[in-house]
Parts: sequence; structure tokens; C-alpha cells
Amino acid sequence: MKWLILFSLLMTSIKLPAESTRLVTPKTIKIEDNVERTILDYSTDQDLGLNQMLAPIGWSEPIVALGYELRGIVISGVLGLEFKDSLVLFQKDDGFVIPRNTQVRIHNAGDVPLHLIEVLRPGHQDALVKTYQSFD
Repeated sequence: MKWLILFSLLMTSIKLPAESTRLVTPKTIKIEDNVERTILDYSTDQDLGLNQMLAPIGWSEPIVALGYELRGIVISGVLGLEFKDSLVLFQKDDGFVIPRNTQVRIHNAGDVPLHLIEVLRPGHQDALVKTYQSFD
């Protein structure tokens, strides 16, 4: 709920010209990792990505290095970020940052579905994602 209040305050303090204001309808993307997850992509250009990510219990990505910075907020569930020598868990209302080109395995570390809001700089492009079999 904190993220919604902060987002509302931020949006009410930003004054946009009427011609810039528009409704953004998300594009629904289904991704099959070990199980299917859903991305609601609100991005309007490649400079900045804005997503909601919904992942079921047991979801995990392979080890990746993203060619973009990924920031986010955990709306519900437990986000696990596994690195070569550590595992970091993020709970509801926690924010997180994954620096560009960091090897990480992103997964649902909880016993309920995981719901995230993600901001990507620049936006997601398949060519910017490298997948690994193990941590180097």
C-alpha cells in the first residue's frame, strides 16, 4: 500500500500538459521459464521500461546478466535474488536494485504468488539479456 500512496503523491505533483497525458494500456506477455509467469508491460519506448510481474509459487528464471538496470518494489510475496556467493530475500514493500550486467537468478522465494513493479533503464530488449548455466 505504501508504494501506491507514494506513486499517487508523485503523480499528483507532476504537472503534464494535457496533450502529453494519455492512458497506457499494458501489453500482456506470457513467459515460460520453469513455469509460466505474466508481465504487464506499460512501457511506451525503449528508454524506460515499466512492468508489473506476476509469478506463481516455484517460479525461477535461469541465471542472467541484464544489460539494463532493474529496480522494483515487491507488492506481495517474497523475491529471491541469488548471486554467486549470496542469496538476498525481499519482502512485501521492499525495494530492490539489480545493477546492469550483474549475474543473478531471480525467483519466487515464498509460498504465495510473487507480484512486482519493475522499472528498467533502458527498457527490455532480448539482445540485452545473457543467460548462463552457472555463476562464473
